[in-house]
Amino acid sequence: MRSPRTVVLALLTLAAAFSQAPGGIIRVPSEVGRLDEALALAAPYDTVLVAPGTHPSNVTWPSTPGIKLLSEAGAEATVLDGGDDVQVIGIYTGVDTTTVVRGFTITNGHAEGY
Repeated sequence: MRSPRTVVLALLTLAAAFSQAPGGIIRVPSEVGRLDEALALAAPYDTVLVAPGTHPSNVTWPSTPGIKLLSEAGAEATVLDGGDDVQVIGIYTGVDTTTVVRGFTITNGHAEGY
């Protein structure tokens, strides 16, 4: 049988490991005002959580693996608006199977070069 001290040390070690694990949340616009700023600040496997509303968006996705760009309230309530510029979200590098964009209506953008 293990001593209570050993069990407590093991639990503290596990808690420390999980608290240092990647995967923070960056909230737009309450913590960071603009989507492009939030994506630039995101570390690997962070979630950028966007509040309902219409958000101007002409961003280039950073070379950071595993970012999750999610809306708080779904596509009906959260719009990324390109303002009739080139692209709403340009993703050229830094994505893998853990990268997610979900829950947005994406509007007023064009494919680059068109």
